[in-house]
Amino acid sequence: MFPFLRGASSREPSVLPLFPLKTVLFPGGVLPLKVFEQRYITMTKACLKDDSPFGVCLLTQGDEVVANTAAARAGLAFTPIGTLTRITAWDMPQLGILHLRTEGVTRFQVQTHTIAEDGLVVG
Repeated sequence: MFPFLRGASSREPSVLPLFPLKTVLFPGGVLPLKVFEQRYITMTKACLKDDSPFGVCLLTQGDEVVANTAAARAGLAFTPIGTLTRITAWDMPQLGILHLRTEGVTRFQVQTHTIAEDGLVVG
């Protein structure tokens, strides 16, 4: 679903699902996440299936949790610098909730972004 980034040295632009949060993840850092919104559950499944990364960017405007796709589009702003993130462990303590252990890999810059129909930000 999401193309795998070819490596930190690659200069080719890649498409990456983004997870804007009100926290900063640095390369080498560990970030536990509780995932329950459908857009991020879908993203997580794709990342686990393909062993692909996603991006964490600092959310500067808007809410982390939104009620619907329209809310995801309204007033969303995040920093253009983020951290490429890999899922290193996961658990599903109950149906519809995923606990992830993630690690920051390297920094990246968002050139452009779009918001998918389900509200997922892709850059």
